[in-house]
Amino acid sequence: MTRGVVVVGVGFVPDERAVRWAATEARDGDLGLRLVHALVLPVGHHPGWGLTVPPALRGRGRDALLAATAIARDVAPDLEIETRVIRGSPVPVLRAQARDADLVVLGSDGLGRVGDRLLGGVVRGLTGHIDVPLVVVPVDYDPFGPHGDHAPVIVGDDGTPGCEGAWRYAADRAQRRGVALGAVRVVAEDHVDRALVDRARGAEVLVLGVDHAWFHHRITPDVVRHAVCPVVVVPPIPLAGVGAERAATARREH
Repeated sequence: MTRGVVVVGVGFVPDERAVRWAATEARDGDLGLRLVHALVLPVGHHPGWGLTVPPALRGRGRDALLAATAIARDVAPDLEIETRVIRGSPVPVLRAQARDADLVVLGSDGLGRVGDRLLGGVVRGLTGHIDVPLVVVPVDYDPFGPHGDHAPVIVGDDGTPGCEGAWRYAADRAQRRGVALGAVRVVAEDHVDRALVDRARGAEVLVLGVDHAWFHHRITPDVVRHAVCPVVVVPPIPLAGVGAERAATARREH
């Protein structure tokens, strides 16, 4: 796969909403789709011991990727799709896969239905450590929500330079989709997650930047657990193809 790619983390039970969202992004952006399953070794195994991965475990990973591929094909039949089963924990596997990606997408259950702890750990492990946007699609996400195709893009802004990437991504996305751009001003740590989640109800996406440690290590996992729209966490670097002047103007106006 030589062109840009959207990477999707796939657990043993594929998150259908996340795969559909990622496939739509890949189709609309003329990108490829890479479905990745992180194959965690059973307790007692260590890669240095020369022990092989149980065939049944690897087979479950392949089956999950086949199911995810079928979901993606339902969205975009002609999409270029690549699947990978990679031995390792989700965070290091996805960090490595992000190096040549345009976007990394997860379902709100993290990489498998094992609860909020894994989700928070994966989000913390990727946020601030990859150079592309990270998207978490909630399990209750409804792409045909009350505002439909006119749902606004909402960006959270704490007033720091670390939000520049978020503003660029949000302004570009709003312009491409022809929808409104809204903002939440973060002025204090208390109840930030609640304010962001409430403001993003009915939004197409909620876009956050990466800056202060308290923001992405506590607020971001809290937001992705409770949001009902996809949450996009954008690194504080200039994004190719996105207008800095347009983003700066939008930030001043909000």
